[in-house]
Amino acid sequence: MSILEAARELFRQQDYSSVTLRKIAERIEYSPTTIYLYFKDKHSLVMELIAEGFELLRQRMLSGQTADPVETLKRSSLEYLRFSQAEPHYYRLMFQLEDHELNERCRENDQRLSESCFVFLTENIGRLRQAGQLRPDLSDLTVAHLLWSGLHGAACLDLANLLDRLPDGERAVFFEQVVERLAHSLTAGPS
Repeated sequence: MSILEAARELFRQQDYSSVTLRKIAERIEYSPTTIYLYFKDKHSLVMELIAEGFELLRQRMLSGQTADPVETLKRSSLEYLRFSQAEPHYYRLMFQLEDHELNERCRENDQRLSESCFVFLTENIGRLRQAGQLRPDLSDLTVAHLLWSGLHGAACLDLANLLDRLPDGERAVFFEQVVERLAHSLTAGPS
């Protein structure tokens, strides 16, 4: 088992603050000092996992790409939500950490980490604009942030178990309706 495999496994089982380099080292029977040969600190290791997470998310979003930009918006948005369900440990590392130093490092490395996902999103929004299917009163960046905030809100509700009142099978319907309503509000005429 590699250092990153052990870290992934621990983050699946425990929250961010509970996982230490010492615990990772114990999991793979390394001395803690051996890990420092590969990673400067916990933040460096987590940055690698965040980069992995964004690549997995990008691949999922790309799988929703079609010739129709509205359909791409809907499908890639559903893939975003499915990613948050399938990979909650990555999602939490990518979007929900309350670690000021790590968040600063992420902002410094934004191009390496999240840029490919954001580029995919803004390119599709550009396709919507060119096809005349985007609200004219909103900038492309505003549309991107509105879409992301809606998706992120739904994902966070799910990860916090705040959708547990939905009957069996309704969670998928909820996600589909979030995407439909977001797409409609962003592609319809001005309100």
